[in-house]
Amino acid sequence: MDFTIIDYYGPQKSRCGYCKGVKCSISSGMHAYTMTPKDYQDLIDRGWRRSGHYCYKQDNTKTCCPSYTIKCDVLNFKMSKSHKKIIKRMNRFLRDGKRDKNEEEEEVTANVANSKTDGDNMEDGSNIIGDCSIRDEVQAPNIPLKDVNVEAFAKANEKDILNEEGRCQPSCETNSMGTNNNKTKMKETPDSSKKSTDYVNPPCKKAKQMRLERKLAKQAAKGLPTVVECKGPKNQEKSLKEFLNASNPDDKHKLKFKVIHVKSEDFFKTLPISYALYKKYQTRIHNDPPNEEQEYLDFLQRSPLKLSKPSDGPSSGYGSFHQQYYLDDQLIAVAVIDILPYCVSSVYFFYDPDYSFLSLGTYSSLREIELVQDLARTVPALKYYYMGFYIHSCPKMRYKGKLSSSYLLCPEAYTWHPLTDEIRLKLDTCKYQRFNEDPNAKDDNEFKDSDMDLVLLMIDQRTYVKYRQYREVCFYFVFNYLYSI
Repeated sequence: MDFTIIDYYGPQKSRCGYCKGVKCSISSGMHAYTMTPKDYQDLIDRGWRRSGHYCYKQDNTKTCCPSYTIKCDVLNFKMSKSHKKIIKRMNRFLRDGKRDKNEEEEEVTANVANSKTDGDNMEDGSNIIGDCSIRDEVQAPNIPLKDVNVEAFAKANEKDILNEEGRCQPSCETNSMGTNNNKTKMKETPDSSKKSTDYVNPPCKKAKQMRLERKLAKQAAKGLPTVVECKGPKNQEKSLKEFLNASNPDDKHKLKFKVIHVKSEDFFKTLPISYALYKKYQTRIHNDPPNEEQEYLDFLQRSPLKLSKPSDGPSSGYGSFHQQYYLDDQLIAVAVIDILPYCVSSVYFFYDPDYSFLSLGTYSSLREIELVQDLARTVPALKYYYMGFYIHSCPKMRYKGKLSSSYLLCPEAYTWHPLTDEIRLKLDTCKYQRFNEDPNAKDDNEFKDSDMDLVLLMIDQRTYVKYRQYREVCFYFVFNYLYSI
């Protein structure tokens, strides 16, 4: 039986890690004891995000730094010149193991920038997708957790579950937030930055085309055949995969990747070296070393997502994973990711600061895009790369919008819109924006009264009631109490 169990906290006020304001970050939060990948996919498509077991959603109309969910359509992704430069730098290092003076100077510059921006370097080539200091994340409130035995709940017999007449059958997939199980439709609107006149007035002809037309006209005037020489096809541009995997057997170094589940035997075998790498990264890059290994596990290993391996899903299954980077036999980087039915969501990334000159932050984002492209070949619906939140009011977080084919989620209609210069200008004017310009457009999965039958309230480890029943009982007791006063 697939189900999701959460403890909803409601609105929270906390310190903002981006503008450093006190009690000005306003969000709704909940603790997820267990959650299906499908439920979490639905949540992030409505602006939610997880940090360990804590899930939160910013109230963008009230919070100091509005956060907009951002994703990249990897099937239409195009590399920039800086992306190619970073990949070539890595390939050159793997080939001969050498660094030139320019790279050494860039590393020094990057380290200085890191110290100035609290760990988030905005310089081209060293951005870190999905990465920020732990202190920048919305923190879970200090509320004692209820003792919930997930395994016992999963084994509960149907006869122990209340239904509408006093006994209620367990649903196949409990939606704890009361939203429809249908996935929010991903509407990708046309690029609004294009003006209508662009389609009325044809573009000016290039000089080369004009010279060719004049040549053909002269040939026709002389009675000569107007034959256009057919040149061979232009060299096709290399794909991202071809750029990334341009290694040779005789390369000095080998870069290998391993994707492991966070609860697998491989994870715990490599835990000592991954924790040591994490501690080194947090100390040198963020000046925020963890006090103990448990902090690392709570932040980057513990996950409410249950490993799910449907027959039509990826071979890895859906859930939470670590993508490990090995240079020869040395672990130099780890990408923490969630693989979900429609996307790979970037959670965090940390690396060995000794290899900062390789711009591993940006390089990892390109590797994760390649991973999604590979997954999309077997699971066509899994074609998006989620980068967390785009926070335009925080300049050091704008780097997430540099990937081509990026879309922002409208916080009101929950539709997707290309991140264009027009949207950036609007966000410059006002940090909160509704991206869907149709004032009548509404949320397709807007909460309805009938959805209360989907919200289930746990009474104990083996019993739950529908929220509608609970509300009616509470209303009855409150009414009688007030009437008796």
